[in-house]
Amino acid sequence: MRRTLTLAGLTTLALNLASFGTGTMPLRTDTSREALVSLGQDYGDLQQWATAIVEASDTLESAERARALAHQLARVMGPLEKDFENTTASLSTAQLEQILPLWESMVFAHAGFALLQERAATLGLDPAIDPAELHDLAYQLSVVLDVAAKIQRRALMELMVPPETPIRAS
Repeated sequence: MRRTLTLAGLTTLALNLASFGTGTMPLRTDTSREALVSLGQDYGDLQQWATAIVEASDTLESAERARALAHQLARVMGPLEKDFENTTASLSTAQLEQILPLWESMVFAHAGFALLQERAATLGLDPAIDPAELHDLAYQLSVVLDVAAKIQRRALMELMVPPETPIRAS
């Protein structure tokens, strides 16, 4: 009985493997450049928000308006982390190795985004927010975005230039 079950299992396995065919699987489509461009656009959009808040918070006197702006800023920052994850997932191992020092810097920038988003969310719930706190937060965000955008552009440029490969003369 045991031998019959083993034979039935092996037959099922062989039939399943044979049904997959012998064709090769196509390589995944390289979407890394598009993802990096999209991430750069996200940085630009968020930079506009940060700049507008810095300018508006200079003359903002109402704690309620500052709270609402902080809440909105936290919401606008939300999708950035998912976009960064998608961009990271779109990069192949070889591409990540090619731009590793840049990508490590980008990871630190995104850790900064996470901290700033958390701070914006906290300020968005604070009824006694000082508009100067929102101004400082938006300014810090603007600086981090500027650095991240520069890194993103450098990474994109490095991925567009094929890596050097040693040529051996035989």
